[in-house]
Amino acid sequence: MRPDVADFYSGISFDAYRLLGAQPTGSGWRFTVWAPHARRVQVVGDWNGWNLWNAAELAACEDGLWRGTVPHAREGQLYKYNILGPDGSWQLKPDPFAFGYEALPGTAGRLLCPAYHFTDGEWISRRHWLPQMPMNIYELHASSWRRHWDGRYYSGGELAEVLIPYLRERNFTCVELMPLAEYPFDGSWGYQGCGYFAPTARLGGFAGVAELIDRLHGAGIAVLADFVPVHFAPDPERMARWDGAPLFEAGPSDWGSLRFDLSSGPVRSFLLSAAAFWIYELHCDGLRVDAVGHALYRPQDAGEALAAAEFFKTLTGGLHARFGPVFLAAEDTAGALNAAVPTAQGGLGFDAVWDSAWARDVLTFFSLPAERGRRFSALLQNHGSPTAVNALSHDDNAWASGSVWWQLPGSGEEKFRQMQVLYLLQFTRPGRPLTFMGGEFGQPLAFDPYKEMDWACLGHPLHRNLDRYTAALGAVYIRHPALHRGGYRPVLQDEGKLAFGYLRETESEKLLCVFNLGDHFLDAPCDPGRPRRSSLLFAAGPLDGNALQWSGGRFVLHLPPMSGAIFALS
Repeated sequence: MRPDVADFYSGISFDAYRLLGAQPTGSGWRFTVWAPHARRVQVVGDWNGWNLWNAAELAACEDGLWRGTVPHAREGQLYKYNILGPDGSWQLKPDPFAFGYEALPGTAGRLLCPAYHFTDGEWISRRHWLPQMPMNIYELHASSWRRHWDGRYYSGGELAEVLIPYLRERNFTCVELMPLAEYPFDGSWGYQGCGYFAPTARLGGFAGVAELIDRLHGAGIAVLADFVPVHFAPDPERMARWDGAPLFEAGPSDWGSLRFDLSSGPVRSFLLSAAAFWIYELHCDGLRVDAVGHALYRPQDAGEALAAAEFFKTLTGGLHARFGPVFLAAEDTAGALNAAVPTAQGGLGFDAVWDSAWARDVLTFFSLPAERGRRFSALLQNHGSPTAVNALSHDDNAWASGSVWWQLPGSGEEKFRQMQVLYLLQFTRPGRPLTFMGGEFGQPLAFDPYKEMDWACLGHPLHRNLDRYTAALGAVYIRHPALHRGGYRPVLQDEGKLAFGYLRETESEKLLCVFNLGDHFLDAPCDPGRPRRSSLLFAAGPLDGNALQWSGGRFVLHLPPMSGAIFALS
């Protein structure tokens, strides 16, 4: 067996997309298919007018694949496989390894070579700096952030034209793209994929998404891709029962989709290669890996959980070995994984954990005023971590909960004050802040993948002021290393008054971050050491330079209700 085929079956291949699918040859295109349950496999397409009576027959190989060449096939043409399953029925199926598909609702693959003339060589050469950069992340659903007046999607280039100045004005240094691998149903937000090697045709396919990433890099903005290796679209005309029997799937998921069979070597190679494809071919700087916690905590059996853990270890180890300091973040819905621990120490080898537990705790605290005293301890216990992504994400702005702005109680002015304090807490605790689109100006409506953001909000003073506030907070985060790579030390905890504070410090900088989340004015002693002087650096709420005073041999805080501040100490 050829080494590349052996790697594919062993579940360790990171370039299976070079082995399988449709590849150009000197005379036409070669098709290679993994279909172990099939009795016969044919390929049809534009070159023969989709004539099933004149389909090209693929030959079963001794390594278990099917191969064949079509001399008359040309780039840009559409194609499908015609598969005779084990039950004796024929089905037309799209290629899971295709680099592009026809526009929805069509399902045919398109013959493409994934090529784009990138101009981001300097950015790629400096990517070793990625782990140390101040990563202020903007989570983006690219096909609904902005739409044309008639509802058409923006292409990748059109989106870059308006997105880049928007990000730079608001001091975002990194974009996380919600899944852009082709997906059939807009309502899944991209989390039920069907074309893991095919950037969605909504944005112009491979060329459109590549242009978007290239131009973001040119503007100095890092790009993370949301990668979904746990489940996929259940559509029978896509990957479900692909060769007439369960092939990619292990069974149904909790979301109505299908779980990937991570115990299958070829399925693991399919997913490992898809992850590498988005980093190598599309120049993404890293991946946010979806549903890692779900795969480990909610499996059908212990063997499935073990297979998932081994897959994630192979994923992180292989990507870091091949691409160096790419940023890999694991979504953890329970907050108990050793996801960001090196594999040699029993962890999964990720660089960061998308901390869903923190988002749940902090939003529950703010949204239930009557229970704040009881829930305050949960905020104190979760100190954050340098490996955390402090995400207020799409999940926190969905229809089930409403947007973050919507979840907060009170009038518009009260919501505005709470949003200020919430963001100050998010940006000052250890980890990297992530804002879901619309959160920067407090969009009241829940996320709707069928509509663009509620841009009219920026005409309202409260939302316009919040937009300016988050932009200014982003600038402070970027300028002060103590906030994005400094140590953490608690200096104030008063559960009765709902007040707390901590130091963020490096060798050259010391910042005191303090919060009064109660309903009453706070006068409290604080012990940040013995600095010679302090100055108010940033505030949420009506604070002034007298909020921190030296009195009686110690510092005393004077904070109004629902407020927070950063003080520079020297």
